[in-house]
Order: sequence, then structure tokens, then C-alpha cells
Amino acid sequence: MSTTAARTRRRQVLIADVKRNSLDDGPGIRSVVFFKGCPLRCSWCQNPETLSTRAEVQRSPELCTRCESCITACPTHVARPGTDVQDATRCQRCGRCVDACPSGARRLVGTPAYVEDLAHLLALDAPFYRRSGGGVTLSGGEPTLHAGFAGRLAARLAEAQIPVLLETCGLFGWTSFERHLLPHVTTIYFDLKLADDQRHREATGHSNRRILSNLRRLVDTGSELLVRVPLVPDITDDAENLTAIARHVRSLGLARLALLPYNPLWIPKRQGLAAGARALPYSHDRWLSDQDVARCADLVRGEGIEVSP
Repeated sequence: MSTTAARTRRRQVLIADVKRNSLDDGPGIRSVVFFKGCPLRCSWCQNPETLSTRAEVQRSPELCTRCESCITACPTHVARPGTDVQDATRCQRCGRCVDACPSGARRLVGTPAYVEDLAHLLALDAPFYRRSGGGVTLSGGEPTLHAGFAGRLAARLAEAQIPVLLETCGLFGWTSFERHLLPHVTTIYFDLKLADDQRHREATGHSNRRILSNLRRLVDTGSELLVRVPLVPDITDDAENLTAIARHVRSLGLARLALLPYNPLWIPKRQGLAAGARALPYSHDRWLSDQDVARCADLVRGEGIEVSP
């Protein structure tokens, strides 16, 4: 292996998961790569295990037999069974408690990945992509947080004629994105949560100004683009927000957007993380009804925007 190749191979990021044979996150049969790390802190995050760039231990208390193997294996003696409180500040994220758990009640979220190995794994399902019109989806977390790595991965897949779809929150540096990722992705799903900047800051921890700027730039590139709006009860699903987003999308010359109904399946995942011991900032535990989704869709259509299925 050449010095350059060896250096490239050493560059790695943490991957939370690779979900193969997925029928979500884009058309056809897909493999979805979930990157660790996100610049936003949405209070309703559906993938809370991907927020941090660091590895984390995630617990599934319903599988725990309280055998206390985790306590014995933990080098800092902070691991605890079931829902017992752990001291997250002292956890070394070494994964020894995960290896010791006989019931699968623990997993280490955050596996180092190399471009070459990941591209090889994803290419194994190329026949399914071709037959179904699918491909690979880069998700997270936020893939653009690792623009260089994600771009090299997308380039490898593009060379193999595998379509790459990028899911993004829109908060990224344009120069790096344009250089590394934009040339190699086929489709972009762009999540737009709140039109009002102050409300966006309160709900996600960041201004939406760069997000809106990046969206306009993406439209100007002519990229295949779909704006998506998560319908979060009492945060994003009100008439003021949805009509404002629809009007903004229309002002950019776009004709459609997608609505993503809220579901509460993220709450146990958040509680299973060390950070889950804290009070949840948002914990709406009911699914959106069909009537609620229809109301939101009517608001968007009322502004002349098609709602994508």
C-alpha cells in the first residue's frame, strides 16, 4: 500500500449504524449510513444516539436480566443494570460492559469506519439497488459534519454507479460541501424545521440563517432536491410555521415538499443513553393522527405547494 493510500485509509469517522435493505430514506431498496455527530440539538431528535461525535453506550433496559455483569466488567465501576442511574461523566466508552452483557441489553454506538471498507459493504447490495431504483443514503446525525469522508465515500459509490442520496439539516459550510459532497450526490433531502429564526434557535440551539442561505444556493445549483418538514406537535406543526415554510419554498421556485409525521420511538433511545438520565426537554409520547397530518398538508397545499408522498 502506498503512503498516500495508507494515509487515506487511516482517516476514519464514527458510524452509528448501517441499515441495509431499507425501504425508507429514499426510493427503492437502500442502505442507510448513520453518521455520528450533528450541529443541531433539536429537542425532538429522532436519532439521539447520533448527536454526539463520540462513542456512547446505549442501554435497552427491557432486555436487562440484572445479572450485574456490566458492573464487574466496567473499569471505572460506573455501569449499572436496567434503568439504574449511571455517572456519564466517568464512563470511558470502552465497551467492556457491552461485551460482558449476556442479554444484549447494551450496545456501543459509534464504530470507526474507513471509506474503503464501508464502500465495499455498501456495494454488496448493488443488484438490489439497480432492480428497485434504490441506492445508498447518507444520514445521521449530519453527514456534512464529515464532508471530506462522506465525499470520498460518495465518490467511490458514484464510480460504482450507485446513486447516493444525502439527508441534511442544512447547517454546513458551503465551501467544503460544494467541494467534497455536491459533485457526487444524486439527490438531496433538505430538512427545514422552522421558518422563524428565533423559534428555530429555541428549538434547535442554532439560527436558521445559514440553513436558508444553503437552501437557496442548492436551488441555484439545479440539484435534485426535496425539502422536508418534520411535523412536531406544538413546535413545527402550527399554521404560522407551515404556511411560512411553504411560501419560502415557493419563492425559491420549488413546487413540492414532504411532511414527516412525528413519532415517539426516539424517547426510549434517548433514555437509554447516559444523557437520557437528564429530564427530556421534549417528550410528546403520542403519534400524530391522520387528521393532524391531513390538516398540515392542507395548509401547505393552500400556499400552492404540492405535498410529496
